[in-house]
Amino acid sequence: MLVVLLAVVKRVDSVREGLNATYFTDTSWSSTPAVSRVDARPSSSLFADAWNGRVPDVFSATWAGKLVVLRGGPYTLASESDDGSWVYVDRKLVVENGGPHQEWRRTGVIDLEPGAHDIFIQYFQAGGPYALELLWARGSATLEPIPSWAFVPRHAEFRRLVAIVAARRLQGIVLWLWLASIAASLGTIAWRPFGRWVAAVRSTPASLALTSIVAASAVVNAVGVWWGVPSNWAGDEITPTVVRYGLDHAFSGGWWDRYPPFHMQLLSVVFSPWLFLRAEGSIHSTDLAEYGVLMILGRLVSVAAAAGTVIAVYKAARDAFGTRAGVLAAASLATLTPFLYYAKTSNPEVPYVFWFSVSLVFYLRLLRTLAVQDFVGFALAAILSICTKDQAYGLYWLAPLPMIRRLWQEHHRTGKSRPLWSAVFDRRLWIAGAAAAVVFALVHNIPLNAGGFVKHVKDITGAGQTGYQMVEATAFGRIKLLWVTADLDQRSWGWPLWLVGIVGVGLALKDRATRQVAISLLLFVVAYYVGFINVVRYAFDRYVLPICVVEALFVGFAFDRWLARSSRVTVRAAVGAAFAYTAIYAITLDVLMVRDARYSAERWLRAHDAQQGLVGYVFPLTVQPRLNDFAIAEIRSIVDLRQASPAYFVLNADYARAVPDNLPEAELVAGLQHQTLGYRLAFRYRAGTPWPWLPAGHPNLMGPRTEIPVVSVLTEVNPTIEIYAREGSDPSQW
Repeated sequence: MLVVLLAVVKRVDSVREGLNATYFTDTSWSSTPAVSRVDARPSSSLFADAWNGRVPDVFSATWAGKLVVLRGGPYTLASESDDGSWVYVDRKLVVENGGPHQEWRRTGVIDLEPGAHDIFIQYFQAGGPYALELLWARGSATLEPIPSWAFVPRHAEFRRLVAIVAARRLQGIVLWLWLASIAASLGTIAWRPFGRWVAAVRSTPASLALTSIVAASAVVNAVGVWWGVPSNWAGDEITPTVVRYGLDHAFSGGWWDRYPPFHMQLLSVVFSPWLFLRAEGSIHSTDLAEYGVLMILGRLVSVAAAAGTVIAVYKAARDAFGTRAGVLAAASLATLTPFLYYAKTSNPEVPYVFWFSVSLVFYLRLLRTLAVQDFVGFALAAILSICTKDQAYGLYWLAPLPMIRRLWQEHHRTGKSRPLWSAVFDRRLWIAGAAAAVVFALVHNIPLNAGGFVKHVKDITGAGQTGYQMVEATAFGRIKLLWVTADLDQRSWGWPLWLVGIVGVGLALKDRATRQVAISLLLFVVAYYVGFINVVRYAFDRYVLPICVVEALFVGFAFDRWLARSSRVTVRAAVGAAFAYTAIYAITLDVLMVRDARYSAERWLRAHDAQQGLVGYVFPLTVQPRLNDFAIAEIRSIVDLRQASPAYFVLNADYARAVPDNLPEAELVAGLQHQTLGYRLAFRYRAGTPWPWLPAGHPNLMGPRTEIPVVSVLTEVNPTIEIYAREGSDPSQW
């Protein structure tokens, strides 16, 4: 009640938070104002909202109003901006951070008495990335973002302002107490179910084993979840920027993205408490810090989805082949190398595989029970997988065949006339299809965003595929593609479990008791390869993830059969050794993420005072060390290098190997590496594998990374980083 009361006071009070903002379409504040509004605080986090989601490459802005100071004394004000910014207080220039430049911080000091002071900020953006953040500190305190409560758009009596600020700050405190009370209430409500769950875990060895596997998997997946934050070193992640853009447009009004909307909608729900608390002034952070927090939240969603996938694989394998097979299948998937990688990034890979694995549970169940709720459960999980990543379309186009066959058998058994016709038009199929269609339309917001949906479809069927095909559409090309896919599948598992999975498929097909369920499962693999990989004519290790989910069931089945046939210590030791090898094979990824060479490169740059000069780079920032603290310049040719003349140049040497020789970037890289451009190699590093003695380790984690085209996402981890220093700098610093 107190939160609501304070919120009402805040809304009805005539003195609003924020400053009067004016946005212009040029860089000199001279055009006709394009946008006039009150911004809670000058910050680039509000630019997308001010420009209706389409921030122009060139613009300028001003903010004017009052800065409320509750305690007098010397204040340090700071501006972090890309490009120029100026801060005036009481008509005095306090911070000058002008001119086109990368994100840079400038500070100024001013003595301020308690009261409301005139404040005026100017900012311009001249192309490229944009950034703006205002900070302050009283005396020798640490700089922190100026909170929105300190800004008001017009003059008011100081005592009234103090009362309003107190109410606003009290609102934040009460809001936190309210959230804490909700958390405590939920904990109380969940305590008894949690106790029952603990009792269930202890009730059977299988439950205890599964719980241990899920817990260990979650810990391993969470290691490195901070990798590269606040940058995003994982390619194609769904970033906070993308999610907020969709949220600002309510995923409608022509909005579209290369990915379907469901996971972005889920992330927007996860991000909303943070965004709400920051908008209310209860959280104060820089844009960069907020980006990092939201990145980690998004990655933790993948950690949770990975845990759910392990549980679903257990349930599917248990229903198909037995309880012990389920436990062993869950353990095998938990050690799959690409699964570990994507479980700690905000890519949609693990989330869509989670929904696929859930659909397998319902699929196997409906083939046994023919219950309408299982048909609907399968359809909804399948459609959510498709709404998370489009390539899931390829998984399901053959799925109706075993369903119709099973319905035909049931209709034939019960003596229905025309049993096949009755199976095809069985109400359970049509109810499930209707439910899936409704959910698909709602998730894609087709009633309000039909245009955006059409754009998305055109992208994935046209421009989204252009340039990715790695083989020709010939018989030889198809064979090569199949070979590459099989090789990626083997790399993902490592040799022991890959061979066990193949044996498991053979055993399941050979046994009449398991043949039909094995065929039903393998149809997903056939459908996915024919309907997706064979269509796009491209293979990547993330593309084999759903194939590996199905294979995990057969790995569990094979191990279960061997253990059932023999209780000898040697057999158990062999199974344990296979899992131990695979665990080491996969955990190499975690170790190298923590030791990523880019961390060492960042430390080297700081140790050599690179912040005092310009740092050049080529290729996307997502493959570079985090350069947020440095003045940087993108350099794409030898001409650019000579014009900018950076003190240091950072190069991702692994990424450079895949650049075609006819591009200017390739000529630049060759000149740097041959040291003919006036730069000398000062630093070169790639962290070594923690266990070089491991036979046949993952080639992209332990090998030289010479393959072209690149078909493994793991090349993004721990790349070889080279830093070149301009000749004439002090060699003793190298």
